[in-house]
Amino acid sequence: MRRSIFLSALFVSFSFLAVAQSLKGPGPDAWMNVITGNAVTKTTTGSFPKAPAGCALYFTQSGDIRAPYLVYVPAGYNPAKPSKLVVFLHGAILAKDSFQYKNPAIASEPIFSVADTFNTLIIFPFARTDFKWSGQSAAYENIISILRQVETNYNVDKSKIYIGGISMGGIAAFWFINHNPSVFAGFYSFSGVPHVDNEEIMFRNITASKPLYMVNAKDDAVFKYNEVEAIYLQHKNEAPGWHFSSVETGGHRFIYKDGGRQIKALLSNLLK
Repeated sequence: MRRSIFLSALFVSFSFLAVAQSLKGPGPDAWMNVITGNAVTKTTTGSFPKAPAGCALYFTQSGDIRAPYLVYVPAGYNPAKPSKLVVFLHGAILAKDSFQYKNPAIASEPIFSVADTFNTLIIFPFARTDFKWSGQSAAYENIISILRQVETNYNVDKSKIYIGGISMGGIAAFWFINHNPSVFAGFYSFSGVPHVDNEEIMFRNITASKPLYMVNAKDDAVFKYNEVEAIYLQHKNEAPGWHFSSVETGGHRFIYKDGGRQIKALLSNLLK
């Protein structure tokens, strides 16, 4: 299974490289000016500062790696009120030799398009080839460090933190189900497969109060739908909060082809 997932990740990276490069957005300098200018720090009085809407860039330190992440702030964010928070873990396509935070195409990520709909903060961490959520514990643990850092600068409702992603990022949801279920109110996966390296998945941690919403395309060429569905059918009785559904077409990256509709539909269930 591990080798199969690794080869699938390589397939995704090469197959969709042209798609990523073709995305339009602000120029690199303008993008960097925006995301660095939007960053905030907690005030000396201990209150949470006002935060500009849009993406802000931050870094955490994990060993000798300075790892970047974005916080997307919805227009309705009120620093006086606790806010829901969604962590989105990208797929292998962005896990290159260097962190891709300088790429202005990131502004087109569909997860950002639904933040205002649900008035939720979005965390978008970055992985690279030697630091990614695929068998590398430091990268997983860094997500928890990111959360703690975000909680110092933004008013986060700690009872309403959710995590998931697409492909490699969707698979990573199962690591957090195993290791940090108490941190999160729920989990989600697009185009993923239930898998944790060298571990049995603790399906019992997927409960009605901490659900997992998972969507796969029936024409996914990377993770075959029938194989993913078979795992779900085998274990669904152990995981009463597991909601598995499908789309007919769209392939492995179907969430990038529907204007955010599938993300919106999933989050409308998860965040309720």
